[in-house]
Amino acid sequence: MFSEVLNLLLPLVLLIGIDLIFLLLVFLAVSLLAKRKRAAYAVLRRNFLAYFSNPTGYVFLCLFVLLTSMVAFWPNEFFNANLANLDQLNYWFPVIMLFFIPAITMSIWADEKRQGTDELLLTLPADDFDIVVGKFLSVVSIFTVSLIFSQISTFMVLLYLSSGGVDAGLFCSNYLGYWFVGLAMLAIGMVASFMTSNLTVAFILGALFNAPLAFAANSEVIIARGGWSQLVKSFSFSDQFDNFGRGVISIAPVAFFSLLTMAALYYCMVLIGRRHWSGGSDGNKMFLHFMFRCSALAVVVFGISYFFMQNDRPRFDVTQGKVSSLSPTTRQLIRKLDPERPIVIEAFISNNIPEQYSKTRYDLVTLLKEFQSLAGGRNTKLQVQIYDNLETSSEEAQRARKQYGIEPQAIRVRQRGAFRDQEILLGAAVRSGLSKVVVPFFDSGIPVEYELVRSINTAAQPKRAKLGVINTDANFMGGFSMAGGSFRQLPKQPIIEELEKQYDVEGVDATETIAPGKYDVLLAVQPSSLSPPQLKNLVDAVQAGIPTAIFEDPLPVAMQGVPGTGEPKQPAGGGMFGGGQPQPKGDIQTLWSALGLNIQQLPGMQGTLNPEIVWQQYNPHPKLRYLLNATDQWLFIREEAGEGVDYLSESNRATAGLRELMMLYAGAIDIDKDKKELIVTPIVTLRPNSGRIKFDDVMAQMRSEEVQPTQLQVLQGPTLGEQIVAVYIESANASSDATDGQNKAEGQAADKANATSTEQAVASDADSKKIRAYYVADIDCMAPFFSANRRRPEDYEDINLRVQNITFVLNVIDVLAGEADYPAIRSHEPQHVTLRLFEDQAQEFQTAEAENQKQYQEEFNRAIREAEEENQRTVAKFQDRINELNREGATDPSKQQTLIAELQRLQVQNMSLERKLAIQREKLEAERDEKIRASRQSADLKILSEQARYKYLAILLPPIPPLIVGIGVFVSRRVREREGIAKNRLR
Repeated sequence: MFSEVLNLLLPLVLLIGIDLIFLLLVFLAVSLLAKRKRAAYAVLRRNFLAYFSNPTGYVFLCLFVLLTSMVAFWPNEFFNANLANLDQLNYWFPVIMLFFIPAITMSIWADEKRQGTDELLLTLPADDFDIVVGKFLSVVSIFTVSLIFSQISTFMVLLYLSSGGVDAGLFCSNYLGYWFVGLAMLAIGMVASFMTSNLTVAFILGALFNAPLAFAANSEVIIARGGWSQLVKSFSFSDQFDNFGRGVISIAPVAFFSLLTMAALYYCMVLIGRRHWSGGSDGNKMFLHFMFRCSALAVVVFGISYFFMQNDRPRFDVTQGKVSSLSPTTRQLIRKLDPERPIVIEAFISNNIPEQYSKTRYDLVTLLKEFQSLAGGRNTKLQVQIYDNLETSSEEAQRARKQYGIEPQAIRVRQRGAFRDQEILLGAAVRSGLSKVVVPFFDSGIPVEYELVRSINTAAQPKRAKLGVINTDANFMGGFSMAGGSFRQLPKQPIIEELEKQYDVEGVDATETIAPGKYDVLLAVQPSSLSPPQLKNLVDAVQAGIPTAIFEDPLPVAMQGVPGTGEPKQPAGGGMFGGGQPQPKGDIQTLWSALGLNIQQLPGMQGTLNPEIVWQQYNPHPKLRYLLNATDQWLFIREEAGEGVDYLSESNRATAGLRELMMLYAGAIDIDKDKKELIVTPIVTLRPNSGRIKFDDVMAQMRSEEVQPTQLQVLQGPTLGEQIVAVYIESANASSDATDGQNKAEGQAADKANATSTEQAVASDADSKKIRAYYVADIDCMAPFFSANRRRPEDYEDINLRVQNITFVLNVIDVLAGEADYPAIRSHEPQHVTLRLFEDQAQEFQTAEAENQKQYQEEFNRAIREAEEENQRTVAKFQDRINELNREGATDPSKQQTLIAELQRLQVQNMSLERKLAIQREKLEAERDEKIRASRQSADLKILSEQARYKYLAILLPPIPPLIVGIGVFVSRRVREREGIAKNRLR
């Protein structure tokens, strides 16, 4: 309890500290003004006290706080996005200001004119500048106080909803942006007040003068041409505020709002000073003169602002999770792009993005704007076009489909206990000359920064590295199979499709010698299935220095149809005469010996030699035990907070930054200590409570109807300490590409750029004969399930499994290919602050829902089992009668007719029982599914009910503090008014 309170208090104390620093700076500025410009200070003090000594001012203040809270937390998009930020308020803030700002500024000079006190002010020993500055600082002070009330109330709501995890940097950046927007709008509103003596007209003019820049964000509605529309939009309050809204403080918006404020104040100076020249003989000339001045000033303001927009540096990301920053590697890659190859990025984003993709959308928009800013003003020519909030039937969406093949994707969304498909558009296209790379859809599980950088690099550098995939019985490249006696077409594995986005992937027939230089990197999946000549060629290629990634599994379970290390190859389909004999396999020991590995194989059934399988008593996902019958052979490799153990090596680029891996029935790796010429480095290691189990013991269990985890635990034996399941191998005198940093990758890139051919590059490479390889004792880690789970983890929310197997495989290939930048980019994941309060409550509801589902499934299984047992008992009675008739029929031929009749009755009874069981099963399934649906609906309705409750609290509570202050001021004013009045005159 104490820690929870502390988590809530610390961010609030931090915010108050930031506010105090800001107010201290304001106080110092006002103190300096009081000494240097006494008249301006007197005007400031007079207007400020007059506003807050009047209860009417507090009415506007309460209304402002109410509106900001309402637009921040009332829209459904706030909870749908599940982000603890002010995106909804950012969107509506200019509209709110169109009503609040004129309410402050309308009386600033119009009321003076109406009451005739303007003449008194102008006769003070002060110049026009003192009057204008004093008036401006007074409305700025009023607005600042209003903003602080709104800030504290909004912060406390976000603080509570995020369970103390609110991003104070992002929040303060938002409110700093609001303050700058307010400065500009206040100055423009003052211009309106100086033009009239009518308060209503001043209010209307103040709103009208600010409206063009407030609504310029929607310029495409009235401006058909895209270029002009984008130019006008870039000068809108919303676009200029955008950096502040994303937690980035940069010079461009600060310059824009500051210049706009100074220009508007100059216009006020012109209006207040027109009494000096408007009535003279040169009045018309002076009017034209000042019109020209004002017009020229407007051109200068927008011209300088445009310059800073194109050269928006320096920029500071003040968010705590650095959600608006590019990784250093990405910055370096963008700066290195060829200026002679302009790049155009077009992103297409639909409206109504569901919660699962809110972070993806946020990252996409933020990163594209950071790309544009990074490239702006440099030699790099990179243009970004973001088409946001599109209808799927809009003109831009149709162009995306026709020109790039980007189409709306159906996303599974859960609503009120039921799942439905919602179509959304979330894709991008990168063009550079004739090269074009399309990302049809940004899946929620793949880092957006990686997808964008890979697409940009591929478009900018059409020549790709070549990846050779050894053709083995794993059939990763797809093809045809006659295994099992039937002809089947095998699809290409999803991991290969992912690699094809970056590499020129080609199948390699190992029956022929693999020449060094033909491939940048090789991928060998289950090389034990190769024939002796093929395996020899692979070993020769590894020893020749071709970087190779090797995945070898003693027992593939997710990749069915692939023989394990010690299992014989499947016989080819034998056509009309049946199957043939399995082809011989090469000796995998030759490959292990070449890699410096000493993996033992134990004799098994049918004369096979099989490696042992590792197990580990660690499962951070206990739900998998009853949902998928997980055993100790399901290996989870991750580092818990505070452990300080390097199970996923941080010193190797392939595993650095990874959170969790998962392997199934993997093999153990032993290192041959006698191979001094090789350095074998473990990169994936299991926990100390691990051991090994014999291959035959596992197979015996898997042949039974259902694998029993408890029985496997009996066969596992004692723990043997940490077990190695993946290693990196290199020659002892070779520099490590996986650990030596950026210089190696840069050197390889330079070699590729300068070499006239791949063969020349290899010939000039002094390390071409030195071994560089990864060996992983599992191939199930690349199963299609993990690719699908990586792309769209929300489709597997029941098991909540977010392992990084595919990222690990991609890192391995990239490191071997010399593409050392991509692993660093993949590991850069922005840390968004979410509504943890609702996440925790939702987790509780969903845990209860999962328990209900488990109970309903157990009840269903029990009912089916009882029905089957009842059927078996009924059939057993008939079977006993038939057995008795069989015995009697052996001596009494007259019993044969009775036996035949009983057999017919048994057949009819069996058919009847099967129909009844099918009907009962269907009924029970319907009842189970209805209970599960009701459980889900109940959980969702509870979440919606909680959201509604917090919506009302977020709206009703924030206006209370200013209301209390306003009531106190009103009471105090009434008390002071009644002081000194005779009691007989009081009513």
